[in-house]
Amino acid sequence: MSWERSTRRDALRAVGVMAGAGLAGCVGGSGGSASAESEDPTSLSVILNWKPNATQAGYFVADQNGFYEEEGLDVTLVSGQGGGFAAKQVGLGNQDLGLGTGVALLQARDKDLDVRSYANAQASNAAIYTVEEQFGGELTDPQQLAGKRVAAVAESAKTMTYLEMLLEQEGIRDEVELVNVGVEQQTSNLLSGNVDAAVGIFSDSVGLARQGYNASMLWLADYTPAIGRTVFTRPGYADENGDAIRGFLRATARGWAWASNNPEGAMDRMVDARSSLSQSREMGVLKLKYTAKNLVLSDTVREHGWGHQRADAWERVVSNLADSGVVDTGIPVADVWTNDYLDTEASVVGDYAAQVTTDYDLPV
Repeated sequence: MSWERSTRRDALRAVGVMAGAGLAGCVGGSGGSASAESEDPTSLSVILNWKPNATQAGYFVADQNGFYEEEGLDVTLVSGQGGGFAAKQVGLGNQDLGLGTGVALLQARDKDLDVRSYANAQASNAAIYTVEEQFGGELTDPQQLAGKRVAAVAESAKTMTYLEMLLEQEGIRDEVELVNVGVEQQTSNLLSGNVDAAVGIFSDSVGLARQGYNASMLWLADYTPAIGRTVFTRPGYADENGDAIRGFLRATARGWAWASNNPEGAMDRMVDARSSLSQSREMGVLKLKYTAKNLVLSDTVREHGWGHQRADAWERVVSNLADSGVVDTGIPVADVWTNDYLDTEASVVGDYAAQVTTDYDLPV
């Protein structure tokens, strides 16, 4: 395990392991194989979609609570620069596994990088947001964007691609001016009056509302097919390291179950991984709860288990991206994803919904 941590790390991990054991009924017990403790651990480098944040809590809980270790894994969580960057690094063999959206994965494959999704870890969190003070009213329909300036980060495969697809579908692409801004500069451009709306994630709108603005947002996934955050690697790597992939996914599901049931404790682990998160801890807990309740625990997960991927969802996304010219036509959808490495016999995977409690009172 490797990440810059404070001196609190070992103490937190000890508490986490005991807490995890106490919650064995709701996080799938130890999860590891009997032989994992006696064999040398398998090293896995996992590049994140972005810098450590609350929407990745399940991975950091699994790391710091020892869930990966119990699966015989030595996991290194690597800070990322977007899903597209993560897919490229995995495709080139510089990292073992990565996190990123379906768009990021498909664009990597379109560049002849052989990456494949092994779990759909959470639904898309992309949103268009604004404030009434700048927009002139509440944003309730994509058609309202006609004649507006919208900020987006061009380097974000997810947000820029979904936004352009939405505008094309609505027939207003030529009426909207897209303003390329720096990473995490969308809100400042909005509040300064440089743009009328921006594309980011759900917490951007929530944060503005908490500051007293009349904020509103549209979920991009409500208007265009989307595959959220996936766990991907190279098919050849998975073939050679099948047990490690299954163990990683099993432990990650367990990490998300623990985080869902213990959001405050999970945020402690995030702060331990990246101390600057302490400055926005309250917002971090809110992001974590929302992610656990609405993005990780989806209807598909309730029916099929954690990480399950649906063929029809992938087919719609591939078809939509091809029709929009984002990727080449003729992508064999069956080669893009697989559920074969999800251990549905483990209750924390196959019966994930029964292991978690997410009846939080959320403002959005």
